[in-house]
Amino acid sequence: MSILFLISIFIYQKVTDDTYKGMTIIPEQQKDIPLYEGLEPTEYYYKIDGDHWSEVYEYYLEELPKQGWTVEYKGTTLDDNDSENDWSGFYSRWRKPGFDGELSLSAHYNHSEDQTEVMFDNQQR
Repeated sequence: MSILFLISIFIYQKVTDDTYKGMTIIPEQQKDIPLYEGLEPTEYYYKIDGDHWSEVYEYYLEELPKQGWTVEYKGTTLDDNDSENDWSGFYSRWRKPGFDGELSLSAHYNHSEDQTEVMFDNQQR
Protein backbone atom coordinates (compact mmCIF):
# COMPACT_ATOMS: atom_id res chain seq x y z
CA MET A 1 0.00 0.00 0.00
CA SER A 2 2.81 2.44 0.82
CA ILE A 3 4.46 1.95 -2.60
CA LEU A 4 1.22 2.93 -4.33
CA PHE A 5 1.02 6.03 -2.12
CA LEU A 6 4.60 7.07 -2.97
CA ILE A 7 4.00 6.53 -6.68
CA SER A 8 0.84 8.65 -6.46
CA ILE A 9 2.73 11.49 -4.78
CA PHE A 10 5.50 11.34 -7.39
CA ILE A 11 3.00 11.46 -10.27
CA TYR A 12 1.09 14.33 -8.66
CA GLN A 13 4.30 16.36 -8.25
CA LYS A 14 5.24 15.81 -11.90
CA VAL A 15 1.79 16.79 -13.16
CA THR A 16 1.62 19.93 -11.01
CA ASP A 17 5.26 21.03 -11.48
CA ASP A 18 5.23 24.71 -12.51
CA THR A 19 9.00 25.17 -12.33
CA TYR A 20 9.34 26.25 -15.97
CA LYS A 21 5.77 27.47 -16.54
CA GLY A 22 6.54 31.10 -17.47
CA MET A 23 9.78 30.51 -19.41
CA THR A 24 10.16 30.69 -23.17
CA ILE A 25 13.75 29.38 -23.07
CA ILE A 26 15.00 26.64 -20.77
CA PRO A 27 18.80 26.37 -20.98
CA GLU A 28 18.79 22.77 -19.74
CA GLN A 29 16.84 21.89 -22.90
CA GLN A 30 19.13 23.82 -25.28
CA LYS A 31 22.46 22.42 -26.46
CA ASP A 32 23.81 25.88 -27.30
CA ILE A 33 22.81 27.82 -24.16
CA PRO A 34 24.95 26.89 -21.16
CA LEU A 35 23.67 27.36 -17.63
CA TYR A 36 25.77 29.35 -15.18
CA GLU A 37 26.74 27.05 -12.31
CA GLY A 38 24.48 27.44 -9.28
CA LEU A 39 21.44 28.87 -11.05
CA GLU A 40 18.20 27.21 -10.01
CA PRO A 41 14.94 27.49 -11.98
CA THR A 42 11.82 29.08 -10.56
CA GLU A 43 8.54 29.65 -12.36
CA TYR A 44 9.73 32.66 -14.41
CA TYR A 45 13.47 33.06 -13.87
CA TYR A 46 16.61 31.41 -12.52
CA LYS A 47 18.08 32.44 -9.19
CA ILE A 48 21.26 32.14 -7.20
CA ASP A 49 21.84 33.38 -3.66
CA GLY A 50 23.93 36.53 -3.34
CA ASP A 51 24.96 39.31 -5.72
CA HIS A 52 26.40 37.55 -8.78
CA TRP A 53 24.97 39.49 -11.71
CA SER A 54 28.39 40.72 -12.91
CA GLU A 55 29.85 37.19 -12.83
CA VAL A 56 26.82 35.91 -14.76
CA TYR A 57 27.28 38.72 -17.29
CA GLU A 58 30.98 37.93 -17.83
CA TYR A 59 30.23 34.21 -18.07
CA TYR A 60 27.72 34.65 -20.89
CA LEU A 61 29.87 37.20 -22.74
CA GLU A 62 32.54 34.51 -22.85
CA GLU A 63 30.46 31.33 -23.31
CA LEU A 64 27.68 32.27 -25.75
CA PRO A 65 30.05 33.24 -28.62
CA LYS A 66 31.66 29.80 -28.27
CA GLN A 67 28.21 28.36 -29.08
CA GLY A 68 27.79 30.52 -32.20
CA TRP A 69 25.85 33.41 -30.66
CA THR A 70 26.52 37.02 -31.65
CA VAL A 71 25.69 39.83 -29.26
CA GLU A 72 23.34 42.42 -30.79
CA TYR A 73 23.06 44.60 -27.71
CA LYS A 74 24.55 44.65 -24.24
CA GLY A 75 24.23 47.10 -21.41
CA THR A 76 24.90 47.08 -17.70
CA THR A 77 24.55 49.38 -14.74
CA LEU A 78 28.28 49.89 -15.09
CA ASP A 79 27.48 51.78 -18.33
CA ASP A 80 24.73 53.87 -16.67
CA ASN A 81 25.97 57.22 -15.39
CA ASP A 82 22.55 58.40 -14.19
CA SER A 83 22.72 58.59 -10.39
CA GLU A 84 18.90 58.35 -10.24
CA ASN A 85 19.08 54.75 -11.46
CA ASP A 86 19.83 52.35 -8.65
CA TRP A 87 19.35 49.00 -10.36
CA SER A 88 22.20 46.52 -10.50
CA GLY A 89 22.31 44.19 -13.45
CA PHE A 90 22.54 43.78 -17.20
CA TYR A 91 20.46 43.25 -20.32
CA SER A 92 21.64 41.66 -23.55
CA ARG A 93 20.23 40.40 -26.87
CA TRP A 94 21.83 37.64 -28.93
CA ARG A 95 21.34 36.17 -32.41
CA LYS A 96 22.36 32.91 -33.94
CA PRO A 97 21.78 31.45 -37.41
CA GLY A 98 18.96 28.95 -37.24
CA PHE A 99 17.46 30.40 -34.06
CA ASP A 100 13.98 31.85 -34.56
CA GLY A 101 14.07 35.28 -32.90
CA GLU A 102 16.58 36.71 -30.48
CA LEU A 103 17.82 35.38 -27.18
CA SER A 104 17.18 38.00 -24.53
CA LEU A 105 19.33 37.47 -21.45
CA SER A 106 19.20 39.69 -18.39
CA ALA A 107 20.01 39.57 -14.71
CA HIS A 108 19.65 41.80 -11.70
CA TYR A 109 20.37 41.66 -8.01
CA ASN A 110 17.26 41.56 -5.83
CA HIS A 111 18.38 43.29 -2.62
CA SER A 112 15.37 42.30 -0.54
CA GLU A 113 15.80 38.57 -1.32
CA ASP A 114 19.62 38.71 -1.47
CA GLN A 115 19.62 36.82 -4.75
CA THR A 116 20.54 37.30 -8.37
CA GLU A 117 17.66 36.68 -10.78
CA VAL A 118 18.44 35.69 -14.37
CA MET A 119 15.93 35.65 -17.22
CA PHE A 120 16.21 33.92 -20.59
CA ASP A 121 13.60 34.89 -23.17
CA ASN A 122 12.93 34.35 -26.85
CA GLN A 123 12.16 37.73 -28.44
CA GLN A 124 10.46 37.31 -31.80
CA ARG A 125 11.57 39.70 -34.54
